[in-house]
Amino acid sequence: MAWFLTKSLLFTENYFKFNHITMKKLFFLCLALVVTVLSSCFKEPKPAPVGDAYINAVNAVKGSTPQEFYLNGSKKNNAAIPYGASSGYITVTSGDAQFAFGNVGSDVANAATQPVGVPIGINATVFYYTQDKNTNTQEELHMATIINDDMKPSLVAGKAKVRFINLNYLLNNTISVLSGTTKIIEKIPFKSASSYIDVDPGSKFKFVADIVDSPASAELDPNLQANKNYTIWIDGVTATELTGHVVAQ
Repeated sequence: MAWFLTKSLLFTENYFKFNHITMKKLFFLCLALVVTVLSSCFKEPKPAPVGDAYINAVNAVKGSTPQEFYLNGSKKNNAAIPYGASSGYITVTSGDAQFAFGNVGSDVANAATQPVGVPIGINATVFYYTQDKNTNTQEELHMATIINDDMKPSLVAGKAKVRFINLNYLLNNTISVLSGTTKIIEKIPFKSASSYIDVDPGSKFKFVADIVDSPASAELDPNLQANKNYTIWIDGVTATELTGHVVAQ
């Protein structure tokens, strides 16, 4: 009887010793796992890759003084940009950006874009333009906006690619584009760009406001070259007297 009791007690004692050791090991294993997971959660994320991007700045505000061009408060242009001109592509670093225009010698921006993310390798153009004019004070409201540029040449050999942008705030309507007497682009709203289209080198264009009896503009010869891309932005001294301006990309 004593032997069985002893054996039983020994078995019970060993079982609890084994169970205690196993639970202890499991506890430390779980603790190590929790520490590993937490440490991985608190690791700093890898920084986003950065690289070059290419930004062109255009002064489309009629009557403005030449403008300085800024990225995140740092001047980027070599020479001030007069009305109708562009800076040419400026190499910048990708990432969070806000672009602005200001008068030479001033620390106050005339207009700035919304904050944007600039991807690596992108080509884009920032326009400084007039949004509206107060009819009582005659004070103009100036804005800035950015638009991506398509740098890929036409898929059709020997063609040029061109798009058109309506920046005539005086016209409360759309603009159409003619080549000869044919409308090749119709009804471009204010602050909007057409799609790129393929055209023959040497093509010339006229612009017309989409209102009754509006005359076509004088013909613009942008000197288009084969396998090159262009943006033509349109403004005017009145709602219907339209002028095209060429930006080679």
